[in-house]
Amino acid sequence: MAYPEPLERLIRAFESLPGLGPRSAERLALHILRMPREEVAALALALRDARLHTVRCERCGNVSLESPCAICADPERDASVLCVVEGPREVEKIEAAGVHCGLYHVLLEGFAPREGAEPEPEALARLRERVRAGGIQEVIVATAPDREGEGAALLVREALRGLPVRLTRLARGVPVGTRLEYLNQEIVAEALRGRVPWDQNGDET
Repeated sequence: MAYPEPLERLIRAFESLPGLGPRSAERLALHILRMPREEVAALALALRDARLHTVRCERCGNVSLESPCAICADPERDASVLCVVEGPREVEKIEAAGVHCGLYHVLLEGFAPREGAEPEPEALARLRERVRAGGIQEVIVATAPDREGEGAALLVREALRGLPVRLTRLARGVPVGTRLEYLNQEIVAEALRGRVPWDQNGDET
């Protein structure tokens, strides 16, 4: 016997999310049915508000309540240092580490095909324009040391080729194959402090 149609629709909705297969979607849907109605209503409201009341910052691409975001609008931040990350989760991790006082440029996980995301050439174009406009002396490439992160880093380097800016990468203390979002704050802080020059022609110096 098939599930009732509303439950089938809920399962299909969960299946459309990245990283969720049919069985995981089914488990989530059945869990929703066991939740108290007031908790389901609160979850639905949170989903709606997150979608309706958040925007992407026009400058850095991060998720925010307004544009420009609080970080970009903060006059105390060092506008000469730009940290390039894959997604909003990495911004939160680096901010928690408390060692980066510059600005960010978010690729919005555009280079993580395993999560269902697609590359965003617009993010690279905006990055090049930000650097070309002047004032940025260093770009920290803070992508993860895995296949997707390395691919993103190479595209960032290519986008900035020929521009007068110092490229650095996180220190190799970051474990290979580990997503930045999963590291503790101390490891992230040390990686930022120990970042190394990254030559635009492809050599680390």
